Amino acid sequence: MANTEKLIQWIENGKQLGNVFSFDINGKTIWSSVGIQKWQGIYKVYVDEIDEENMVAEKYLREEMKEFTNLREAIKFIEQNTQTNLLDMQICKGRRVFNPNFD
Repeated sequence: MANTEKLIQWIENGKQLGNVFSFDINGKTIWSSVGIQKWQGIYKVYVDEIDEENMVAEKYLREEMKEFTNLREAIKFIEQNTQTNLLDMQICKGRRVFNPNFD
C-alpha cells in the first residue's frame, strides 16, 4: 500500500485512484465505487452506491461527480462523504472507476 505522499503525487500526475468496496447498512450490503483524478486542472471525485439487490437493475442509491479546484478539498469530501479514504485507494489500471470526460 502506498503512503499519502505517493498517492498525492500520483493524483497530481493525472493518475486515477479508486476503491470499489462493500459495506453494510441495516443488514443490507451496499456496494460503492469512489474515484479521484486530476483532469484538465480540476480534481474530479466520483462516488456511487448501490444496494446489492438492485445491481442487476442498476438502481443506484447515489451517483455523483464533484469537481474541486483544490486537492485538499477533494480529499476532505471523500473522507467526510464516503465510506473510504485516500489510503484505501489505489491506481486504477485497465478498468477505471469513472470517465473524467463526463460530468
